[in-house]
Amino acid sequence: MTPATTRATTVLKPGEPVVLPPAEKMSFEIEAGQRLKLTQPDGEQVADLISFNRDDVRELLSMHSSRAVNLNWKLTAPHLLYSNRTREMWKIEEDLTGENYCGGGYCSEHLNVTRYGEKGKGAPNCQCNLETAIRGYGMDRWNFNIDACFNIFMTVAYDQDGVWEIRPPKGKPGDYMVMQALMPQIVAISNCPILFNSCNNFSLKPLVVEILDR
Repeated sequence: MTPATTRATTVLKPGEPVVLPPAEKMSFEIEAGQRLKLTQPDGEQVADLISFNRDDVRELLSMHSSRAVNLNWKLTAPHLLYSNRTREMWKIEEDLTGENYCGGGYCSEHLNVTRYGEKGKGAPNCQCNLETAIRGYGMDRWNFNIDACFNIFMTVAYDQDGVWEIRPPKGKPGDYMVMQALMPQIVAISNCPILFNSCNNFSLKPLVVEILDR
């Protein structure tokens, strides 16, 4: 497949942090060996991340492959994240919060309406954000699925009685994650806009995105 044309929403220059405002989205490219840093300046904010092999966008991040290879559902440093072809995509080098949801998924209008009723109609959501972020590459909603999404800094509890629950995030002001890209990638991030549950502790905050100097 021909490499995707550069149509990212943002060009990240190493060493130059970019603030991603509350509820906003972005896409960018990263080279193999470069390191991505995501910071919560105010804490308690979730980032939904998907990524694609830049040279063949049919290959994308997979939470299923990542859990299966690591034999772990609490992925953090120093775990590797894998693609849907079970190839290495990312290495988590640092993770100060140490809490991420690795089951895949993102908020969407249809999910919000089903769970929260009429107020979910037209409300900002991560599915729409991610689709908008990758549109410049000629991709749309059907180029990714819930398995592709890494919910960074998100807290989900599995109780002994089977209850699955989104709980307030544990990120503190200044907490960050650093991941090394293991192949050239197109990355899209949604600064999660959900206010219907405690995902972001009912308050939307910025994120800082940076490619670190090598």
